[in-house]
Amino acid sequence: MPSTHLHVQNTVAQQITDADTINRRIEQVFLRSSSAALAYDNDITCLLDSRENFPAWIEALQQAKHSICIEMYIFATDIFGQQVRDVLLERLQAGVQVFLIYDWVGSIGAHYKGFFKSLIQAGAHIHAYNPLSLGTGITLLSRNHRKSFIIDHHTAFVSGLCISNQWNGNPQTNINAWRDTGLKLQGAIVQDVLNAFLDTWQAMGLQQPSILLTPATHIDIPTSHASAHNLFSHANARLIATTGTNANMMRLDLLAVSMAEKTLWITDAYFMPTRMYSQALINAARDGVDVRILVPSTSDIKWIGTVSRTQYRALLEAGARVFEWNGSMVHAKMAIVDDMWARVGSTNLNFSSWFSNRELDVAIENAATIEYLKHCFIQDLENSTEVVLNEQCQARLAKERQKTKYNYNHLKDPFNHSHRQKALHQMAQFGSSLDSVIRGSREVDDNEAWAYLSIGLTLLLLCVLLYFVPQILIYPVIFLLLIGGGSITIHAVNGLRHLRRQSKAQNHKQSD
Repeated sequence: MPSTHLHVQNTVAQQITDADTINRRIEQVFLRSSSAALAYDNDITCLLDSRENFPAWIEALQQAKHSICIEMYIFATDIFGQQVRDVLLERLQAGVQVFLIYDWVGSIGAHYKGFFKSLIQAGAHIHAYNPLSLGTGITLLSRNHRKSFIIDHHTAFVSGLCISNQWNGNPQTNINAWRDTGLKLQGAIVQDVLNAFLDTWQAMGLQQPSILLTPATHIDIPTSHASAHNLFSHANARLIATTGTNANMMRLDLLAVSMAEKTLWITDAYFMPTRMYSQALINAARDGVDVRILVPSTSDIKWIGTVSRTQYRALLEAGARVFEWNGSMVHAKMAIVDDMWARVGSTNLNFSSWFSNRELDVAIENAATIEYLKHCFIQDLENSTEVVLNEQCQARLAKERQKTKYNYNHLKDPFNHSHRQKALHQMAQFGSSLDSVIRGSREVDDNEAWAYLSIGLTLLLLCVLLYFVPQILIYPVIFLLLIGGGSITIHAVNGLRHLRRQSKAQNHKQSD
């Protein structure tokens, strides 16, 4: 008996050790993929649309006592933009330090209208990210697409929403408010959001503000007014700060697809993924994962929506499901994997977001928060139309699947996970056909035909224009060559000047 008892103890100890090793390896994979360590024990409030995000922003800004940092793609000059500016002016008069980075392209209207002049005169530190200049070159394509606030070192907001009344829609013209998702963060992750802001500040060649390098420990954190249904405490999360040189979110997005065992639900505003990511989705769907993708039906950038529709068929044939939002615009960027992982932020599933822009996302590892986001996703599907294959395609795929019937005796094998997943996937497909009857559906052929027609006519029109007016191509090429060549030349000349100054300084030291 003693030997048996000792053997059990050793087995349990080994299992605990193995589990710890697996957890460390998982964390290592996440860390190396995203360059972001896990921040523990945070308060996360999920905020939907402008109706919840905008009031939360204003309230937090009004309560600022120490500093306000904003990194924003669009800072509009409309009603809401003016409201935010007025609050910032009031806080500046109260002695609060304000630091703002706005994107030159996204906020070009505010930039040239002098919208920030009153803030600068009041003492705000405001800078445009990557404005057009001779030294910009092709890096002009790299934009700051982040949307974040940091208040007094203790509260942060990360979302897909910008400072623009466009998110409120226009009831007078029957344009509904945009669907979008944001997060209010409190806890250790706030410092990560601040570090991301400081990284941008430094990358712009600006001196780090000393007031932001020292936490404001004397300031009390205001009591949250969030209702219990969307506030989640003790949540673990990591901040993924993507730049044009690291592609952090791309690696993590691919990892998330690989992790999915049961569900992979995605909401994306500008769905134009790389072939690598599309194939990852196809592979997951074929393996029995419930892949659902929610995209806009009408987009504020029309051509992106057109291109997106040409990618549906391969996904649908693999077993993924595609839904188009019935409202004016779904602008959220969100992914949910099983009950274990979700991300919310600014990154779209396209080349620009993954490889060119500065983006900011929060990856959440908290069951309660993820469950709430799943509930929101299911509600969103109720306001969407499913895009489906026509009956002939469905019949053809059914025949192909019949050729590879599964031996369901294998389902008794607890290690045969793939077969279990495929059986569950078949049941999910049966359920989806019932959902389509209730919700309504649209065959992919209609979407695809109109999309290809639009692309074809556009190319033909461009061909005609180039034949009769070749300058429309020549002038942009000349402009790009001029900007690119000028930028490289200026960079080289500055480098040579720096080397000469160093050489002169060394000679001067040697002569002394």
